[in-house]
Amino acid sequence: MGTLTQTASAPGSSPVPATRPLLDLVSKFQNRLEDGDRPGHKLISAGIAPSDAERDALEARRRHLIDCLTPSPETLLPTVTALLSAFPTYGISPESAKQHASLVCRALDDCPTWAVNAAASRFIKGKQQVRWEADKAPTAPQIRAEAKLGTLDIETELHRLSQILDAEIVDRDTTADERAANVAAVAKLIAEMRNGEPENERLLREAKTERLAKAIADLNDREAERNAA
Repeated sequence: MGTLTQTASAPGSSPVPATRPLLDLVSKFQNRLEDGDRPGHKLISAGIAPSDAERDALEARRRHLIDCLTPSPETLLPTVTALLSAFPTYGISPESAKQHASLVCRALDDCPTWAVNAAASRFIKGKQQVRWEADKAPTAPQIRAEAKLGTLDIETELHRLSQILDAEIVDRDTTADERAANVAAVAKLIAEMRNGEPENERLLREAKTERLAKAIADLNDREAERNAA
């Protein structure tokens, strides 16, 4: 499993690309997942679930990605200051510039430092993806949006890993068709409970209708008897 082992890294550092064997492992188990009875609920047969060694490799990758997405606001100031200083300041005082940079850092306190660094580099090189007026320094929301775009692939990979690792392991003796039938039955029951009236209410309504019909018939019979008399 050496090719699957995740290299350790400090929290907040940029992610190490997944190896080809690890990507293949994720794809293999993604294809084995089945939908459960609620949104996001995944199932996997015990007979085709990850082995202990495979689970360890996937869990190590998940921990690595979580660490990489961990923000470290205290390290952002040099990057933000350098980025803002690369554009005209129009006579702003050094003290005001420092306060502005601090406020921008506060707006980025949920972004990992590596993503902010990458976003700053794209702004300086004019390769950013967000809309921006290049004759002005980017605003805090623009920097944050660009940084978040840089973490999308990592968050997508983390989501795929979590689907596999958090999937409910079901009995290996249950076939895929049987599980699909069970899930469909549960979904149908939930839909009926949400959209239809409960069985007891339906029976009560029918009983009331029958009693009303009988009462009307009795009134008609009595009226007919009086008319005949």
